Order: sequence, then structure tokens, then C-alpha cells
Amino acid sequence: MKRWKRTKSSYFSVLLRCFGAYTLFLVIAAIALLFWALMESSITVTSLSDRDLSEYNDILQAEQYDQFPVRTLLGKTGSIAATDNTGRILYGKFHEDIPPEALACIPLQGQYVYPTVTHWYDEQGRQLTLVASDGYSGIFHQTPVVLDADHKILYGSIPGVDTDVLSDEAYGYLTQTLPQGYYIWKYPFENADGQSRWLILYEQILRNEEYAHLDMIWSRTLLLFLGLYVLVLLAMALWLSRKVCGPLKRLEQGFTELAQQNDPEPIQCRGPREFEQICSAFNQLSAQLAESERQRKALEDNRQKLLADISHDLKTPITVIQGYAKAICDGLIPPEKLPDYLDTIYQKSNRLTGLIDTFHEYSKLEHPQFTLQTKRLDLCEVLREYLASKYNELELGGFVPEIEIPDEAIWCMLDKTAFLRVLENIVSNAIKHNPSGTALFFQLQCRNGQAVLTLADNGVGIPPELADRIFDPFVVGDESRNTRQGSGLGLAISHKIVTAHGGTIQLVQPPQPGYSTQFQVTLPLA
Repeated sequence: MKRWKRTKSSYFSVLLRCFGAYTLFLVIAAIALLFWALMESSITVTSLSDRDLSEYNDILQAEQYDQFPVRTLLGKTGSIAATDNTGRILYGKFHEDIPPEALACIPLQGQYVYPTVTHWYDEQGRQLTLVASDGYSGIFHQTPVVLDADHKILYGSIPGVDTDVLSDEAYGYLTQTLPQGYYIWKYPFENADGQSRWLILYEQILRNEEYAHLDMIWSRTLLLFLGLYVLVLLAMALWLSRKVCGPLKRLEQGFTELAQQNDPEPIQCRGPREFEQICSAFNQLSAQLAESERQRKALEDNRQKLLADISHDLKTPITVIQGYAKAICDGLIPPEKLPDYLDTIYQKSNRLTGLIDTFHEYSKLEHPQFTLQTKRLDLCEVLREYLASKYNELELGGFVPEIEIPDEAIWCMLDKTAFLRVLENIVSNAIKHNPSGTALFFQLQCRNGQAVLTLADNGVGIPPELADRIFDPFVVGDESRNTRQGSGLGLAISHKIVTAHGGTIQLVQPPQPGYSTQFQVTLPLA
């Protein structure tokens, strides 16, 4: 009987631990949801001015533009292009060449650099525009430029621009109004050949839809947390109910089994301390039935042995195979071929009877009193006799045997019937799982004081997922390969028989060249 472990917790301590555990769970869940919301927000809200792009110089130098994190840095609709010093597009099939004057007007991207554009009217009513690049703490990174309504430069200068009047395109890039809905930046770099290049970055401007999306993210986060909070409360209530009701239900089940004259398992009460005495009393009552339980197990063992004997006695040969019998009854078989058909029916019935033999034999091998009836036999002669009895079946199935058996006798202590079962199991598997025309290889050698028998074929092979457990009971191959499946005990029986002979059987992995499946059986010489 399993020893009952007393628990020292009171019901109050159970409540305290439950509250602490679920509070911790809620805190962790809140942190996880907050992290998710921040990650989703970071995809929507980007600030390229605050990013240092030098960490991507290796990608740009190798001109691997597809690896540039466009979505992360520029938003869902952002994009990039690469140009040379003349503004010719080298990358970015959706972008057109940028004139040199317009390229010079694109503001440089840099950390904490924010372009500002201010419009006002002078005393004469002319519209003037001030463009400046303000950095952190108000440090100017570019000389301010003042332009009139015709885009003429009235004050300041733009590096790379030789004209006094800007084109509409250049003005649009300078004032960040072209393309609409985007900020545009340029970032200088050199490729692997040392040629100067510009990376043009199109950063989406946060629109009302994005603000609505952010609001939706945080609203959804709050709703998820509230829903999770309610679920946690329900889970805590259910857990507490189970904590209390569980021992009571186990006691009820135990008493019911006792009333039905069954032997229940000892109850391991892990609930509050108040239930310990009740559970202890029940376990003491259950302990009184231990002797009866041992007797029941003894009877169960006898029943298993009886079933094994009955399966042996009930091995009535199946004398009629439906297809051939139907053909004979319908008079479809010529008289001269009737003996062949009857012989085939007999052979097939023996194979079907072998299924019962298999379960019976495995049951015998599992029994502690099982022993082999060994004699000193010539393994070469045993193998020849088996192959001679199997030759017609192999020929009818279209299988080609390749046999290498030495002329000298190889003596081993064998239980002939059991060892023939090993051969039959392996060869039958090869026939079941391989197509007609497969070559079966039988090679017997005497090596290092042992008889080494190789049984192989060049068929479809054994799937790798089955190779490591091929000798386990009830392991069968993939039904998609072959529908003629056995009991899954053949190789397990073979392994037990060979081991009982003092030998070994293994699936050689990988098989030798020319083989798809290779079994190797070794037996001590007599």
C-alpha cells in the first residue's frame, strides 16, 4: 500500500496561497499585455529622426536593400529607394529618378534632427517660407532658408543647389510636402566599391487612422486584461471548489468501491488539514483489504496462463479461404489446377493460423517458466530446410532469393521450432512490405567463434521512425506502404527467442550497400 502523506495546511493557508498565486499571475499577465500593446504601438508610431542608421551600414554597403527593416523604421506604408549622386534610382521600382537639385533639398536624416517649416506674410502681403533643421536643445544643423511664394531663395543657401529659384519638386522635398502623407529623408553611405550613394527614406505621417488604431490597441488591451481578470477569478473559484470538493469526491468514490467489494487505491489527501483524519480513517479501512488484493492478483495471473493455454487449444486450422473456395464451388477451376488451388488454400490457412500462434508464442515467452528445448544442430542444414520449404511461396510472389550458405557444418544449440519462427517472422515481414521482384539475401558465416546470419532485402526499407523500436511489441509499419499488416509481435518474438539462445539480433543501421533492410543474427557455436 502506498503510504499516505499528511498535509499540514489549514484551509486559511490554502486561501492565502491561492490569492498570492493568482495575484502574481495577474501581474505577469498585465506586464505581458502591456508589452504586447507597446510592440503593436511601435509598429504604428515611428520616429525616424530619433534613430541612428549607422547600425545598418553593413547592409547598405553590401547593397542588400531587401534586408533593410523598412516596416520597423518607416511604418506600414513606408518605403526606401537608393540613388547615386545624380539622383538616378538604383533601387526602388516604384520611385522615379530625383533631379540633383531636388535631391539636394531632401533633408539629411540624423539623430534628434527635426525639420521645421514656417509660413508668414511680410508687410507687402507676400507669402514667405522659413525652412530650418532644429536639433536637440535648439542646435541648428543647417542654415535657415527663406523663400518667397515663387520658391525664390531670399535668404540662406542650400548645399548642392546652384539656382536661386527652386522647382516645385525641389520645394516640395525641402518643405516635406512631397510626397503627400510622408516625411522624406536622405542618408549618405558608400557601397563596397567606395561609390557614394544616397538612401532615400519615405516615412509615413501618422494620420487619424493611425491614432484610431492606437486607441483600438490600448482599448483592446484593457478589455483583454478585464476579461483575463474575470477568467482568473472564475479559475480561482473553481480551483478552491476542487480543492475542497476533490477529497470529498474521492472519499465518496472510495466508499462506493468498498460497497461494491472492490479494493480502492489509498487516498492521498492534499487538501486542508481538516480532511486528514477522515482520509486517514478510510486508508486504514482500505489497508485491511490488502490481503484480498494480493489474492486477486494471484488469480489474475492464473487467468492469464489459462488464456494462453486456451489460445493454444483453440488453434483450429482455417481450411477454407473465401476467394479460392468460392472459385472452386463455382466450378471456375480446371480439374488439372485443382490440386494447386487446394495446396494454396492449405498454405494460406497455415499463415492465418500463425496469427494465433504468434499471440500464444509471445504469451509463452513472457511466462517465467518458459524454457527452450535445444539440441546440437547444423545451422546450415536448418537454414537449407527452411528455404526449401519457402521456395515455392517466394517464387509465386516474385521474390528472388540470393543464398550464401557454406558447405561446412556450423553447429549450434538450437530449439529448431523456435528458431524457425525467427526465420519465418523476418522473411514474412520482407514479403509483406516489399513489392514483387525484391531480392532477399540469406548469408551464413562463421566469424569470431559465432555463427553470423544475415537476412536482408533491397526493397522499400524500414522507416527511420521505426528503426529504434522495431523489436518492441505491437510495432507495425506505416499502413500506407502495405495493407497486409501483422500483429506487431513477430520481431518482438524473434528478439526474445534469439536472446534465449544466448545470441543477439539487430537491425543494421545503415545497411550495407545493396541492402535496404538488413537484420543480423548471431548465435554461439556449440
